[in-house]
Amino acid sequence: MSQFRKHVFICTYGPYCGFDGDTEGLLKRLKQRVAEAGLRDEVRINRAGCLNQCGHGPNVVVYPDDVWYCGVQIDDADELFEEHLLHDRPVQRLLFPLPPGNNKDTSGYPPEVTEYKQIEKRLDSVRAAERARIQAAIQAAGAADQS
Repeated sequence: MSQFRKHVFICTYGPYCGFDGDTEGLLKRLKQRVAEAGLRDEVRINRAGCLNQCGHGPNVVVYPDDVWYCGVQIDDADELFEEHLLHDRPVQRLLFPLPPGNNKDTSGYPPEVTEYKQIEKRLDSVRAAERARIQAAIQAAGAADQS
């Protein structure tokens, strides 16, 4: 049995979903509804990294149901909570209609969004290098302490 009855993932990381809608607002509203209903031990709402469905966002996935939603807006949060999370009835109008797999379609975004994605990639590289530097420093300090 899973730790949570429902586990909801909202794409908040990728460069596209945030241009399609208020992913942070959606996350906040769903968390608020879960808290108000006293369901924190049963329903978990999480940020997700890229769900690889760019161009169809904001994307939301509900597990263990394996239900994928697309184009979810903050105004849809209450219906998603009431119907799916409370009553196990997926919201039909928000269901992602494409088959599983890489369904990216970023052709409709302006060049500035593509530039933003490149900035994100550079920042990811900087974060990874800094993480490696800090880990090496911690390991070196631990080795020095053991000598």
